[in-house]
Amino acid sequence: MLFIRTARVYWRILRNVGSVMRLGRQADKIFRYYALKVFDDAGLFEYLKEPRTYGQILAEFGFADIDYTREWLEILSTDKENMLIHEDGLYRRNPAVEMPDINAIMARTSGTVKGFSHMAEGMTVNILPRMRQEPVILLESFEKDGRQFLTKLDKTLGQRLYQSMRKAVFDFLTEDDLRWLHSGGRLLEVGCGSGRETAEIWLRLDGKVRIVGVDPVPGIIELAQQSFPVYLKEIDPHHPPVTDENRPEFLEASATRLPFEDNSFESAMTFWMLHWTPDPRQAISELVRVVKPGGLIFGAQAFKPEANPYFDLVFRTNENCHGMFWREDFRRWFAEHGLAVELASPVGTYRVRKPK
Repeated sequence: MLFIRTARVYWRILRNVGSVMRLGRQADKIFRYYALKVFDDAGLFEYLKEPRTYGQILAEFGFADIDYTREWLEILSTDKENMLIHEDGLYRRNPAVEMPDINAIMARTSGTVKGFSHMAEGMTVNILPRMRQEPVILLESFEKDGRQFLTKLDKTLGQRLYQSMRKAVFDFLTEDDLRWLHSGGRLLEVGCGSGRETAEIWLRLDGKVRIVGVDPVPGIIELAQQSFPVYLKEIDPHHPPVTDENRPEFLEASATRLPFEDNSFESAMTFWMLHWTPDPRQAISELVRVVKPGGLIFGAQAFKPEANPYFDLVFRTNENCHGMFWREDFRRWFAEHGLAVELASPVGTYRVRKPK
């Protein structure tokens, strides 16, 4: 029953990491701080001690008149703790709101989500270039600076929150789904990351599935190939043997252009990654295309309105990153292929079975 499976998901999260909503709010504060710091360091708040027009702000900081710029000024003016006041066509600094203190934020933050500071710090550096319409490409963001950002992202994904969420994905599946996954078919992991998630899936299925992991970032594929056996041993030193039949394969590929024939996989999984794609609707279409009739598509995805706007805008520093979307859109994109989605909201675990 859907109710029982949803309860299992919530029990997993509450037992292991506490209230998801509380942890989410803590992560939001971290992202907000690093975003505000970028504007503060650039002198925006100092400049707006005197009221300025939108055009004056653009000219002073070299910002382009694009949706991304307007959205940032809107968020800064309408946030509950709004750093800016927008009235009569003028923007000015709100003297009643102080810059947050990162030490105070971290002191009130659970260790479970403190790792988000690595991701936030690594991504917010692209806010101003994006507002100036300088090229900010997702692949380059991961590869630059000796792949330091890639290392920060991997640390974040290794946090207990993500580990528990990945386990909750399987809690949401039916007994028939689990039998299907254990039957020895091929599983497509879209957005495989560093190989940590791959190792967890492989162990969860007792090494009885052939995983093909794809990611568009060459450095991530290289890292996954190197790290999968390391993570496997780290998580379970007594894991089943890795053989030619069950060894994962890692390929460089985009979620919106999967290099596989129709009906190639028994199952496919995504984990909090569709907002990274340039077109999540097309990515879903590709998932449906490559999964066999009777097959399973499952995973987890964050949605609006739970996703904090700072979180969303920081993701969208990359011009080929769609950003967060509504769960109603998610349901509609599957419905366009005649498929119904089961969701455990607001946690975001989901499952879809493709008709035979």
